[in-house]
Parts: sequence; structure tokens; C-alpha cells
Amino acid sequence: MVKLSILMFVFLGYRVQVVFFFDIGSTVRSEESFSEDPLEQVLSDWSERKPNFFSWRGKSCGVDSVDNALQVVSLNLSGSSLTGSISPSLGRIPPELGRLSQLQNLVLQQNQLVGPIPSELGNCSNLIVFTAAVNNLTGAIPEEMGSLQNLQILNLANNSLTGVLPIQLGELSHPVYLNLMGNGLEGLIPKSLVNLGNLENLDLSVNKFSGGRIWEFSKVSLYGKIPENICSNTSSTLEHLILSGNLLEGDIPMQIGECLSLKQLDLADNQLNGSLPTQLFELLNLTDLYLNNNTLIGTIPALIGNLNSVETLTLYHNNLHGEIPKEIGLLGKLQIFYLYENQFSGEIPLEIGNCSSLQMLDFFGNQFTGRIPVTIGRLKNLKLLHLRQNDFSREIPSTPGNCKELTILDLADNHFSGNIPDEFRSVVNLTRVNLSNNRLNGSIDPLCVSNSYLSFDLTNNLFGEKISPQLGSSPSLERLRLGRNHFIGEIPPTLGDITELSLLDLSSNSLTGIIPPELSSYKKLTHIDLDNNPLDGSVPPWVGSLPNLGEIKLSSNKFSGPLPRTIFNLSSLLVLSLDNNSLNGTLPPEIGDLSSLNVLNLERNQFYGQLETFRLSQNRFDGEIPADLGQLHDLQSVLDLSNNNLTGGIPPSIGILSKLEGLDLSHNELVGKIPSQIGGMSSLGRLDLSYNNLQGELDEQLSHWPADVFAGNFKLCGRPLVTQCNTKDTKHVRSRLSTSSVVAITATLTLAGVVVLLLAGLILVSRRKHQYLRRADVDGNNACSSSSSVQRR
Repeated sequence: MVKLSILMFVFLGYRVQVVFFFDIGSTVRSEESFSEDPLEQVLSDWSERKPNFFSWRGKSCGVDSVDNALQVVSLNLSGSSLTGSISPSLGRIPPELGRLSQLQNLVLQQNQLVGPIPSELGNCSNLIVFTAAVNNLTGAIPEEMGSLQNLQILNLANNSLTGVLPIQLGELSHPVYLNLMGNGLEGLIPKSLVNLGNLENLDLSVNKFSGGRIWEFSKVSLYGKIPENICSNTSSTLEHLILSGNLLEGDIPMQIGECLSLKQLDLADNQLNGSLPTQLFELLNLTDLYLNNNTLIGTIPALIGNLNSVETLTLYHNNLHGEIPKEIGLLGKLQIFYLYENQFSGEIPLEIGNCSSLQMLDFFGNQFTGRIPVTIGRLKNLKLLHLRQNDFSREIPSTPGNCKELTILDLADNHFSGNIPDEFRSVVNLTRVNLSNNRLNGSIDPLCVSNSYLSFDLTNNLFGEKISPQLGSSPSLERLRLGRNHFIGEIPPTLGDITELSLLDLSSNSLTGIIPPELSSYKKLTHIDLDNNPLDGSVPPWVGSLPNLGEIKLSSNKFSGPLPRTIFNLSSLLVLSLDNNSLNGTLPPEIGDLSSLNVLNLERNQFYGQLETFRLSQNRFDGEIPADLGQLHDLQSVLDLSNNNLTGGIPPSIGILSKLEGLDLSHNELVGKIPSQIGGMSSLGRLDLSYNNLQGELDEQLSHWPADVFAGNFKLCGRPLVTQCNTKDTKHVRSRLSTSSVVAITATLTLAGVVVLLLAGLILVSRRKHQYLRRADVDGNNACSSSSSVQRR
């Protein structure tokens, strides 16, 4: 929401009668231009058959100053639920009626008029008041409106007007009130508006004004900055300057101190930076100062004490730092003081107690330290005390117990310790208390006097006594958080009187006994957390009759007995945590009716028997299928997760479900290869993996299934599918041969090589032997012929 407002003042109780100067025929034609009269009486008497038009609804008459002729001078149709468009004939004075001197006032606000504002209205040169706010008018504001030199009040707020502001509006001579908020106007704010010296109210908020140059005053072109001479022409009359909700940047100009009559300055929701100019604290008439949601830096100067008329001071969500000056105590009229989400530090000055009119004090999200000042107790009108997320420590003082008008007390996320002061019993109008994440102990009884609580949060403290039954006296309490403390005793049955309760957190305490049956009245309960207590008894059947339950957390107690079947009627249940108890019995097949369930934890109990069916189909489950499903060893009949948004691969652990007869994972977004363990599930009689993104070659053990089982997975191949794996896939498969296969093939090849070598060796030896024998024969003959010679030797 973009907002640009100047000179805002509250325009209350201004009820005028609209003055028209046209003939009866024009009036009737105007009546005809409204396409519907839902009240059937707003315009019922607008007729030529009733010449006494003085009696027509919303009209009155005047006397022309020239010839004393009676003329229609007044029409007020505000809040008449009229629909249709504004007739273009309005303001067109016929030539024969040229003696009618002026049209003064026109009020058409709070109807259902559509269409554009007719440019002919610019002919009504003596128009003083024109208001058509809270309609459905569209189109641009006619340039001819700038010719209405007598116009003082122009109110076109809360329509659907578009386009840019016509520069001719800056030529108006006497405008006092100009309200164009709540439209779709855009572009630059024309520099001519600075000439409207008599203007007391200009509201251009909640439009779409943007761009670089916001205003051009005198001869200075401003790009995204607040004009330095913004008060030069209106220093004596400017009372309300509202520039919130834009893209203004840069420093707050020092010349802002020239706007001596300023009562309201709103520069919130921009991109202003720099520090607070000292001239800002010279605006002694200032009652409201809004500088929140910017990027201002620096500190709050001691000069803040000059603004002794200020009632509202909002500096939240900036980058301001330092300590709060003690001069803050001079602001005796201050009612609203918001500093949250800055970097203030140090202790809150004791002088804060002098701000006797203070009603709302919010210092959330800073770095304040020390104790809460005891002078807080002087603030008899204080309604909100919000000091969350700081570094306060030590005990909570007793003096806030004097703030009997206090309705909201939030001291969470600090380092407070000690007991709740007994003086807090006097604060009987509290509606919201948050003291979570501190080190408080003792009894909570002093906080339980109010019967108007909407929220009560003491999470993560050291409270160690019984839960006060008085908490049940706040029937409108919606959120009760007492978890992570040391509360003892039984859950008070009086808590059942809190008929509006939606969240109950009593976890991580030392509560004993049963869940009281009085809690069955919690028809609006959405979350119940009783984890980590020594509660016993059975899980009450009435839990299943709480129609809005989304979370049931009863883990780590001593509950026993069977699980009530009524729980499985909770169609909105998201979390069911019953682990670490002594629950027993069988789990009924209705557990599959928990169609919204995200978390189911039943471990460490004594359930037995067969879990025959697990149906969670046609839901919106996403993420991967948990591998823990493989631990449902007795799951026998069906595991149905079809028609969800499950992703990832099929966990091989599902193959461990040796009794499973039906597996349906169809219509999800599962990817990857189908695990071989699925093919080995001999108990399966029904399998559906269709319409996923599974891929790869089907295992041989899956080849006996019909092809429909794998339909819609376009990257699957192999039997029983028609699509066979291509060569590239085959090579890819071969490249992934197991190590044992590689070893076997290598051994075979090695053995074959050895055999070949042996054969080659034998052949070679045989040949050499043959050659040797032939050579031996030759040598033998030679030897015989020379034997005598040898012998002689």
C-alpha cells in the first residue's frame, strides 16, 4: 500500500446539501442515468409529473440573483445505494437557462456509481463542494476540474480512479480540503500543488505514486527526497503533513522545523535514513510523530523533552541506538510510545514514570538491560507493556501491580527470575500474558485473577506448584501454554470451562492423574500437547469427538489400554504421537482413514496382532517414502500410497514385508530403478507401480507381472514391457558387471590361455623331437663307421 498525504485533518460531521442549477428535464435525465434504485424510493418522486420539485427527495431550491427565478439548488444523494454512471449531462447548463448563475454543492458519496467523472462538471464554475467518495468510479480525474475556481472541498476518496493527477488542480484558488486517497492514481505529484496556499487537508494516501522526483518546489527538482522548502508557502497553516507509505529516501530535511504549526507529522513506511534532525524538536505544537519503518540511525536526543504536547511517538523498526534520555519524562501528554525493533540499550530511565498519560509502551526487540523501573507503577493508564526480547534481568518489580488498566503484559525472552509479585492480583483486566523463556518460579496464582484472558503463555520457566484452577474462569481463553515447567498435581477439571480453547500445551511437566473428562467440552481445540508427563489411565474416547483436532501429542506418559477407535474419525489430524507409553491391543484397519496424517509415532508401546491394511491413497503426501515402513513386519493385506505426491526412490526395505499381499505406489513422482527386493516378494498378489518416473531395466523377477503394472514409466525397459533395452543400455549394464563375474571371466580366459600355451608347447616339443630323431639317425650312421677309430683311441 502506497501512501502520500499532506495536511491531514479529521473532517467530521460535514453534511451539505448539493446545489444544482439545471432544469427539471435535466434533473429527470440525471435520475435516468442511475441504472438502479435499490431502495425503490430514493428517486421515486423525480418526475415531470410532479412539477413541485421542491419536494423531490434530496433537493432544495434557491433564487437566482439576476431575475429572482426559482431554481434547483440542492441535491444530496449520499448513502442512497445508487448504481450506474454519473450522467455526462450534469453540469451542462442549457443555453436557454444561461441565467442560472452557479452550481454550488454536489454530494454523491457512499453509493455504487460506476464509470468516469464527466469532464462537463468543469462547466460548473461556481461549484464549492463536490464529493463522490466511496463509489466505484473509474478513469482519470478530468483536467477540467482545475477550472472550478470556487471549489473548496473535493472528495473522491475510495474509488477506482486511475491515471495521473492533472496539473490543473494546482490552479484552484480556494481549495481547503482535497481527498483522493484509496484510488489507483500513479505517476508524479505535480509541482503545482505547492501553490495551494489555503489548503488545510490534502490526502493522497493509498495510491500508487512512485518514481524519482516526488515534488518540485520553486526551482528545486527533488528526486526521492522530501523537499527542503516543503513548508515555505504554508508555514503558518500547515498542521498535518503525511507522506507515509512511499519510496521517499534520504535525510529528513532540517527545514522541517519551519513548519511551526505542524500537529501531525507522518513519514512512516519509507526509506528515510540519516539521524533525527534537531530542528524536528522545535515543533512545539506537534501531537503525533510517526517515523516508523524506515532506516533511521543515531540516537534520541535530549531535545525530545521539548515536544511536551506530543501524544503519539512511533520510532519502531529503524536502526536507532543508544539510551533513552531522561528528558522523556517531560512528555506528560505522551500516550503511545513505540520503540520496538531497534538497537536501544541501557536501562529504561526512572523518569518514564512521569509520562502520566502513557497507555501503550512497546520496547520489543531491543537490547535494554537491568530491571524494569519501579516507576512504571505510576502509569495508572497503562494498557500495554511489551518488553519482549531484551536483556532484562532480576525480579519483576511489584509496582506494575498498580497499573490496574493493564490488558497486555509481555515480558517473554528475557532473564527475569524470582516469583510473580502478589500485587499482580490487582490487575484484573489482563487479556494477554506472555512470560515465556525466563527463569521465573513459584506460584502463578497472582496472574490468574482476570476472567478475560485470550492468551496465557508461561512456557519454559521454573514454575513448580499446581496449575491454578482459576484459569478456568476465562471462558474466552484461546491459547494456554504452560509447557516446559515443573507443574505438579492433576490437571484442574475447571479448565474444561474454557469453551473457546484452541491450543492446550501442558507438556514437559510433572502432572499426574488422568486426562479429566471435563476437557471434552473443547469443541474448538486444534492442538493438545501433554507430552512428557507421568499422566496415566487410558486415552479417553471423547478425544475423537473433537472435530478440529490437528495435533495429538501424548508421548512419554503412562497411558495404557487400547487405542480408542474414535481417534480414527479425525479427518483433519496431522500429528498423532503416542510413543513411549503402555498402550496395547491391535491397530484397527481404520488407521488408514487418517487421510491428512503427516506424523504417526506409536513406537515403544505394547501393540500386537497383525496390521493388515495401511491405506493412505488419494491425499497430498509429499517427500520420500520412509524406509521405516519396512519395520511393519506384520503388515499383511495392503500397503496403498497411491495418488499422492511422493518423490525419491522406492525404499528396498519394503521388500522385507514378507506377508504383504498388495502394494500400490501408482500415480506418484517416484524415480530411480525398481529395487530387486520388490521382485522377490513372493507373497504379493497385486502390484501397481504405474505412472511414476521410474527408469532402468526391469529385474528378471518382475517379468511375470502384466505390463500394466509399469505403465506410464517411460524410461523403464525389459520384459514384460514392449520397450526393450537398447544396445547402449546393454553395454551400460555390462559395464556394471559384478566383481565376481569379472573374476570368473578372467579366470576362464586365463585357463584358456594356459591350455593354448600348453598345446603350443607340446606341438613345439613334438616337432623338435622329430627333428632330433632324424638328426640322431644320421649321427648314428656316422658313429658306426668310425667306431673302430674310437676304439683305437
